[in-house]
Amino acid sequence: MQDLAWLQRWTELVSSTDTVAEFGKKLVHSKLSPQSTVGLHIYQLDTKGQIELLGGYGLNPHGSNLKVSAWDDHLLSTAIRTRLLTHETIENEEGLHHLYVTAVMRGDEPLGACVITQRVAEEEIPLEDIIYATGQILGLWLHSLGLSAGWKPNNSQAEPDPDSLTDRQLNVLRLMSGGMTNSEIAMELILSESSIRQETVRIYRALSVSSRSEASKRGIHLGIIKAPAA
Repeated sequence: MQDLAWLQRWTELVSSTDTVAEFGKKLVHSKLSPQSTVGLHIYQLDTKGQIELLGGYGLNPHGSNLKVSAWDDHLLSTAIRTRLLTHETIENEEGLHHLYVTAVMRGDEPLGACVITQRVAEEEIPLEDIIYATGQILGLWLHSLGLSAGWKPNNSQAEPDPDSLTDRQLNVLRLMSGGMTNSEIAMELILSESSIRQETVRIYRALSVSSRSEASKRGIHLGIIKAPAA
């Protein structure tokens, strides 16, 4: 029962966020994580087998310019290939840290990797229970947000279809590009925040993007919305 309660809390945390940075922040500061947890980052595996940073929160020892592929001898690559939890301890200017990596999966398809960074504490708290469930849950979450559009079978990329956007979705995109949050957009359009999240997912899919900033840039580039006033 304790494991089921933990899994429910973890799933609720994932489903209550709609950006990788927000998810990372919530998990790092959640009671589900040890106090020594200082970072969470998600890397995507693109259709060429390259591993690139999708987003995250806190300390990231790998940095934002990591250049590795799924076939390299690297911690992230190993986790993706083997589907097993990988771990290493590194030392940098901020001290010793554990890096725990698990593959992010959608069924049997690897979408990327999740890296949790933890300070080396005097009293070690194992993260296996937390990380064990992350792969499939994160894979389903990324897919539900339309953030797995680049990971299609047979290396087929999703084609943008901006003409499919409805007037409501264009309004959401316009307000999004102006920097409004989902809750602010919901109040502006007199809709539920859940409806705005669903429309945001549809916007991502129609424009074949994976973030709010990319959606805004793509919309402005295509001429379907105007650039926000400076």
